[in-house]
Amino acid sequence: MPELNPARRTITTRALALSSVALLLLNVIACGDRGGDGPDVRGNGLRPAALDDQARALVYDAALRQAFDVDSALVLLVDPAILPRNGTFARDAKLNGEVVTDMQRAGMTRGTCETTDDTRHAPQCAAAGPGYVVRFSDIFQAKGDTVRVFVAAQRFRTTTGLGPAGRFAFESGFEVVKRGDGWRVAREGRRIAK
Repeated sequence: MPELNPARRTITTRALALSSVALLLLNVIACGDRGGDGPDVRGNGLRPAALDDQARALVYDAALRQAFDVDSALVLLVDPAILPRNGTFARDAKLNGEVVTDMQRAGMTRGTCETTDDTRHAPQCAAAGPGYVVRFSDIFQAKGDTVRVFVAAQRFRTTTGLGPAGRFAFESGFEVVKRGDGWRVAREGRRIAK
């Protein structure tokens, strides 16, 4: 078989990377029925990862750093309600308080804000300036040292009215890999909803 030239090999590598992201998005959208809770959209049949609170905070931190250009002006608040596996935004379970506290101590997030199901307006949160309120799924164990997590984010406005009134939201799925003492995102797929 003839050897691929370097330019062709680069195109092939990029095509494979794009295919991987597309497959991750398909997994996010896939609807494999998992009993009475409806389709397993976010978990895709994976079991929850056995991680302590500090490791969970680090995985969530890695996902946020991939989803946002993090700087001192960015205001991120955590909605402690866990995103359910079935793809809805029901508010049945909550993150452990230590996970939320660890993210705040690390400076990634600046507090909490519980949102409502209003699909037309941006949620209002008590904060110094507008930003994004984020919700996380549970962390699911993929192959080896890779985990999968989903982050939903929506712009919020302050209780004093700063920020956009209209709703803007997106959800991203991440495959995060353990590297030494930390975690890094290996793949990302994103779905934007207005």
